[in-house]
Amino acid sequence: MGLKLLIIDDEARTREFLHQRIAWDSLGITEVESVKNGILALDLATGWLPDIILCDIRMPKMDGIEFAKRLRMLDSDAKLIFLSGFSDKEYLLSAIQLQAFQFIEKPINPERIKEVVGEAVRARQADVDKKKEGLRLQASFDEHLPILRREMVRKLVSEPNSPHVLPALLDRDTFLIPSEGSFTIVVAPLFWRYSDIPKEVRIVQEEILSALSKSDEMLEWSSIAGFDTQNWLVIIMPGTFGSAYMTGRSRLEQLKGVLRRILGAEIQFHMGVGQTAMQLLDIPTAYHSAVNAGNLQFYKEYGEIAFPSEKRMNEPLETDWEELSRFRETIRRGDIEQADRIIQGLTRRAGQRKDLDIMRVKDVYFQYLLILLEISLQQGLTDTDEGGENRYIWKEIDVIPDLQRLHRYVQSFFALFDREEGKVGGGKMREIIRFIHSHFHEKGFGIQIIAEHVSLSETYLCSFFKKQSGQTIKEYMTGVRLEKAKDLLANGNLKLYAIAQEVGIADSNYFTTFFKKYVGCTPTEYRERQGNMR
Repeated sequence: MGLKLLIIDDEARTREFLHQRIAWDSLGITEVESVKNGILALDLATGWLPDIILCDIRMPKMDGIEFAKRLRMLDSDAKLIFLSGFSDKEYLLSAIQLQAFQFIEKPINPERIKEVVGEAVRARQADVDKKKEGLRLQASFDEHLPILRREMVRKLVSEPNSPHVLPALLDRDTFLIPSEGSFTIVVAPLFWRYSDIPKEVRIVQEEILSALSKSDEMLEWSSIAGFDTQNWLVIIMPGTFGSAYMTGRSRLEQLKGVLRRILGAEIQFHMGVGQTAMQLLDIPTAYHSAVNAGNLQFYKEYGEIAFPSEKRMNEPLETDWEELSRFRETIRRGDIEQADRIIQGLTRRAGQRKDLDIMRVKDVYFQYLLILLEISLQQGLTDTDEGGENRYIWKEIDVIPDLQRLHRYVQSFFALFDREEGKVGGGKMREIIRFIHSHFHEKGFGIQIIAEHVSLSETYLCSFFKKQSGQTIKEYMTGVRLEKAKDLLANGNLKLYAIAQEVGIADSNYFTTFFKKYVGCTPTEYRERQGNMR
C-alpha cells in the first residue's frame, strides 16, 4: 500500500519543487501534501496521519523542532527527515532526541532527497507490515467503499501483480471489476477555482469519489474510480472502448455525461483514454497511455475525449534564458507589441514540441509572468504583499486547462502597461469602471466576471485597482450600489425590494442591513430624512 508524505517549508518555491518535481510514486509514495509552517502541519497530521515528513527546521509561528515535539505527543511513528540551511549542533541533537530518521542540509539536492526518502519508505513499510497484513476490507463497509476502490485503482495502475490484488478482486461486491478480461482506462484532469469551490482538494476528491461510487452507471458498468498522484481522476472500466462508435465510443460519451452531472458547472475536465489493457498486468501501460493522451489534450481544443496518438513527437519545453532577458528589456522600455510577439513565439514553440510534462510548460510561462510582476511593481502599477502575488498567480496558472488559455492569461498582464492620456493603466481603469457601472445590478456580478471581461487575472485586477484608485474593487462596488440606492430612495416611491434588486441585492432584508452598515440608518429612515429636507 502506498505511503503518505508531508512537506513542511515556509518557502513556497521549495514546497512546490518538492511537491511537483520529484517522482514520489517511483518511491512508493502515493499521497503528498505540503504546508508552510508547523501549526498547519500539526493540524493536518492529526487527521491525515502522514508516514514520512520532510520538515524545515527554521519556520515562523512554529519551527520544525517544536512541531516534532508535539507530533510525538500524538504518538505518531512517522519517519521525520529534517531540512535546514544551518549546520547547528543543537538542532541536530534535538532532532536525534525526537527520533529523527535523517538530517539533510540545504540547499536541496534532489538525488539526496530521493535517497533518504527511499530509505524512509522502506523503513516505514517494514513498520506497517509488522502491524497489518492484507487490505483493510472491514468496518463501515458502505462508508469505506470509495476509499477501498480508490486504493485498488492506485494499486492497479502501479502494481497489479501485488499479491493482495487478485484475492481482493474476488470480492466483486467491493471492487466490482473482474480479475480477468480486457480493461479501458480513462483519466480526467480536473480544474476549478478556489473562489468557486472553497474546499480542500482532498475533500472535493472524496465527495467526487463518493458520488461516483453511488452512481447507477458505475455500478452497472462494474467500474471503479480513484485519484492518482497528480490528482487526476482515474476510472477503470471492464471491456474495450475506442474512438469510434462501432468500438464502444457511446460508452465513453455516457461516462462524460456522468462526470458532467457529478462535477457540476464549476469543475472543468477533459478525458484521456488509454490503449486497451488485455489483462490486469497491462493496466499500468494503458494508464500511462491515457495520461499521455490527456496531456496532449492541453494542446488541443479543451473538453474533448482524447485517445492515444500514434505520433511520438514530444520534446521538452525548456526556458530560453536569453529570450527571457530580452523580454525583460522589452517590457522595461514599454514595447508591449514586441513583448506580445515573444509570447506568441513561445506559444508556437510549445505547440510544436507538445511537452507531456505540463507542469514544466506552465513553469516556463511562469518565468515570464514573474518578469511582468517585477516590472509592474517597479513602475508602481500594482501593490505587493511580499511574495503573495507569486503564490496566487501560480495557483491561477495551475487551474488553466489548455495552452491557448495559458497564452491569453499571460497576455492579460500586458493591459497593466496600457497608456492613455499620459497615465499608465488609465485606459484599463476606465474600462473596469465603465463595466462596473453598467453591470453592478446584475445577479451574480462580482470580481470574477469583471476580470474575465477586462482580460485580467482576478489577483491582478484587485491589486491593479487598489494601486490605481486607493481603494479595493469591492469597496468601489459597494460605493456604486449605495449611491444608486440613495438616488432611488430620494427620487421615487419604489418598494424596498425593488430598490434592492436595482442595486444587485436579491434579499430586501439583507439590503436593509447592508444600507444601515454603511450609511448609518435604514433605507426607510434615509427616505424620510430626504423628504423632510425638501
